[in-house]
Amino acid sequence: MTGPAGSAITAGLSSVARIKQGYERFPYPGTDRRALAKSSGSMPALAWMQAVGRPGAAPIRRVLVAGCGTGAEAFGLREKLPKVEIVAVDFSPRSIAVARRRQREMAAEAGTGAGAGVGAGARKPITFLVGDLTDARLAEKLGGDFDLITCHGVLSYIPQPGRALKTMAGCLAKGGALYLGVNGAGHPATALRPWLEKFGVAVDTLRDERRVRELLRLWDALHDDDLGELATMPASYLASDVCGAWFNNWTLAKWRTEARRGGWEVAGTAILPAALRLAMEGDRHVPLYPAGVGELAERLDDVRPAGFHRIMLRRAVRRGAEPSLRWTGLYTVRVKAGAARFFAGASGVRFDTKLTTREAALLGILLEEKIAPTGWVEAWTRSEAGRKRLWEWEALGVVAGVDSD
Repeated sequence: MTGPAGSAITAGLSSVARIKQGYERFPYPGTDRRALAKSSGSMPALAWMQAVGRPGAAPIRRVLVAGCGTGAEAFGLREKLPKVEIVAVDFSPRSIAVARRRQREMAAEAGTGAGAGVGAGARKPITFLVGDLTDARLAEKLGGDFDLITCHGVLSYIPQPGRALKTMAGCLAKGGALYLGVNGAGHPATALRPWLEKFGVAVDTLRDERRVRELLRLWDALHDDDLGELATMPASYLASDVCGAWFNNWTLAKWRTEARRGGWEVAGTAILPAALRLAMEGDRHVPLYPAGVGELAERLDDVRPAGFHRIMLRRAVRRGAEPSLRWTGLYTVRVKAGAARFFAGASGVRFDTKLTTREAALLGILLEEKIAPTGWVEAWTRSEAGRKRLWEWEALGVVAGVDSD
């Protein structure tokens, strides 16, 4: 997609070159202090990433922020993980320069010296590096062995997201997980971009001009969606989330297929528990059984396509390997009078489950041990009702299956 507004800038450039040029012109989320102080509010809770992606795992040692922009997400993680090693990578040299400068400023303001990071002497500095997520040698350059990788709002805007998924798989430590935040088929920009084109706007580049803002004000007046008031958004946001050289606004099915090619499996999605809980009213979820977590999330997305997917990925379990079931810790549980009440504060999901005396005892064992002991799963799977119970709990994020090795 080209047009008069961007032809002088993008003529003769490949999609990749235009993407890089765009982020050099408009680093995301911005270069001023207000933008850099953002804590990436659209990121899911770290506790959810840990519980679904790494249930029962050892504390995080190393984190990779893949596609860090000017550092807002990395700074937010540093607040939560002050002593963990954080490496943040982006292919835009200007973005990395802004992030490094802000880190120095924050350290100086705290009076702790250039190496103190983001405001406290006990915090490790973040390592900001220029790097390409599709570089097959990225793990070699970064040292690999990351317990958690976060990649939020990045792969929707590059031509070969599958290559990046394969590269990140090589950066992961054993038992690690990848959080992936990507656009869905329901993303409002899917309709917005062709609409802007009808007015002659070149949507593969951005000229932050009065006419574009006028069109966005009209769009805002006619829509109430997740994008918010577009006409008031900074140019750095519009350049990445609305106007850009490439867009992958995909269904969860397509993202899942791409992830599986890279050796990943879906461990959970942020909206799956709430969506399934809604379907459980009146047992309307019965036709979904016994679809696995990834397939289940995919089928629900087919019904109502999400505008944005928040997905936890783990390395695919080896064929023939017996997965081990672990308690995620996302829910508090009260067992009383033949029933258990589950509540997840992070998501607001609440549900009740009727239990026999034997089932209540089995649940108590898992709550105490945190990992299903030998014979525990088999005790449930002897009956269809027991198998369905475990299926519901795994889909809701109460338990998670991980490779037993």
